[in-house]
Amino acid sequence: MQKPDTEQVYRGNLQKLVLKVAEERGLDLGQYRPTYVERRLAARLRTLGLHSYRQYAAYIDEHPEEYDQLLDTLTINVTDWYRDKPVYDLFASKIVPDLLVDKLRARQRMIRVWCAGCATGEEPYSVAMTILDAMSRTNESFMLALTGTDIDPAALVVAAKAEYDVARIGHIPHAHRLRYVEVRGDKFVIKPEVAACVRFRQMNLFEDRPPGVVDVIFCRNVFIYFNRDQQERVLEAFWSTLHKGGYLVLGRSEKMSTAFTQRFQLVSGRDRIYRKPA
Repeated sequence: MQKPDTEQVYRGNLQKLVLKVAEERGLDLGQYRPTYVERRLAARLRTLGLHSYRQYAAYIDEHPEEYDQLLDTLTINVTDWYRDKPVYDLFASKIVPDLLVDKLRARQRMIRVWCAGCATGEEPYSVAMTILDAMSRTNESFMLALTGTDIDPAALVVAAKAEYDVARIGHIPHAHRLRYVEVRGDKFVIKPEVAACVRFRQMNLFEDRPPGVVDVIFCRNVFIYFNRDQQERVLEAFWSTLHKGGYLVLGRSEKMSTAFTQRFQLVSGRDRIYRKPA
């Protein structure tokens, strides 16, 4: 007979801890899959030398600053510049040019983008540089407004600073490095031309109002934290927020439910890019 996981047996009632966190700090742990919360909390309990959720609840009472650590534990800000190069290649070569043509036909000049789950800002700046580069190749004048949202305020502080370790600059295409990035010692900064187009705000995808009608939504590697019902709630919000003809870019390992694949047009199955019918 398989021996039970003793940690799991004695950890206690997760729901009581979830309710406590929601009541005291308004942080809805229910937005994450229970198994994911259990795994992340288990790691935190081991770090603190605790063995149960009750002990952890008492620890939080004595150390309120632990709420910040809890949020940091749950939000794994794994991100990178131009993550998944084929996605950005298709976005630059096909999606953005088609979007600009559509805007010209509609006599519109503003491109609005939402990066949901933007972490420390690498994705929004990557998207902004890609779009600005495409705009520069036309003889027309466009404007870009990009909003990056995340639930983690600490990550957003890093994003807004627009300053990163120079060791990671190699992930940025050479042409974009020359035009949009400035190296300062062991750091590099995003130039004002790009930074001025991007703003950040804290947002809970289940509770807060979306940033308004947009032409493109990037929400990559975020759905892995949500169950199917939660994913569909977010997709419904995305559908309502997207302009007709707008694009949705998901993570390459994330699949859209059948109900929504029938509503969106598939642009690239491999790259998980969809379009709201125009």
